[in-house]
Amino acid sequence: MKEKVTYKLDRIADIWNSYIWEYEFCKKRIKFTPEVQTNYFGDILGYFQDTFDIIFDNRNSKSYADRFSNQISLLQSIYVQQDFIEELLIIFKCGINKRDLKKDSNYLINREIRNELVGHPIRKHKGQFISSCLFGYNGGSDKIVYLRYHKDNDYKFESMEYAVSEIIHRHKDFLNNYFDKILIKLKKILTDFTKEIEKIESLIDKKSLEEILKISEVFYESIFEYDFIYDKESLLKINKRKEEHKRYENLIDKFYQDLRSSLKEKREYAVELFEPRKRIENNDIEKPIFDISFVDASQISRDNIERPVTYHYELGKLATKRNPMDFDFFGGCLRRKCSKNELVLNELDHMESNIYNDIEYFTAYRLICSELNED
Repeated sequence: MKEKVTYKLDRIADIWNSYIWEYEFCKKRIKFTPEVQTNYFGDILGYFQDTFDIIFDNRNSKSYADRFSNQISLLQSIYVQQDFIEELLIIFKCGINKRDLKKDSNYLINREIRNELVGHPIRKHKGQFISSCLFGYNGGSDKIVYLRYHKDNDYKFESMEYAVSEIIHRHKDFLNNYFDKILIKLKKILTDFTKEIEKIESLIDKKSLEEILKISEVFYESIFEYDFIYDKESLLKINKRKEEHKRYENLIDKFYQDLRSSLKEKREYAVELFEPRKRIENNDIEKPIFDISFVDASQISRDNIERPVTYHYELGKLATKRNPMDFDFFGGCLRRKCSKNELVLNELDHMESNIYNDIEYFTAYRLICSELNED
């Protein structure tokens, strides 16, 4: 029961993190207020995750106090989740408000139980006594029982009983229904967004770099955070110099490569998010066959073990440790490993001479990465 609603909430979170938060095009299609720009949305998702166990997991009660505490927690968690659903519907502009929710019995019945028993156990309106409620001791963990005296019944005693399973089932249907409505809206947003991605993909080979960057500023701004010096100004400067040296041409080629792969990845992921959920049965899992052979370790000579040369560590440090002392150390390590590679040695010299010049430093750095297949 919990698994299905959790899965849908995870899809909403994935879309938020990968698309809504990243792209102005998507933000404009929801109510992206200053409050939403804070961690407000993340707090809502976190509260859902924190309270799913309270609602959907059975908990034993060893005493009346335990039972009342568990039932209050259940009703209050449902109540707050209802409020957060209302908030999500507003954020995603689903066209559904509280008045609409009150027409939904899965919302209204549970909310009234909570309001009577937890929210307003003694209720007055304009000074007039309306009702009072208190927990009944004759219930069990499987049902909520309370005693009610209400104006509508001439304050005569009533015993109210609600099966916990029915309360949870109503809330489960409520969540599934409105998560589905939110996902329908998000699917429309992502469908429109992927159309813009396809337009950019079709224009890459037809438009100049400057035109592609202008289009990306409007529809695909995340590319500018993809790597060092991928800002518009730097890219245009580098592009003008791509005939001067291979390092500039390489950087522009890499930008186009990253743009194409990123667009493809975003387009495919937008489709994948709405594909039917796959269930993997144990019988469908092919069990691997292991062929294990034992070797006497004493017969293996350390001299015969060839260790591959790697450059990832040094390159990682050179990308982030930009000061003469660190460059001297990590650049020196890389020089020793690449002592016969003239291109790498020349570009390291160029980096060292331009350690505080972003364009010169990182174009040389990226050429080294390409040369060593460390892109």
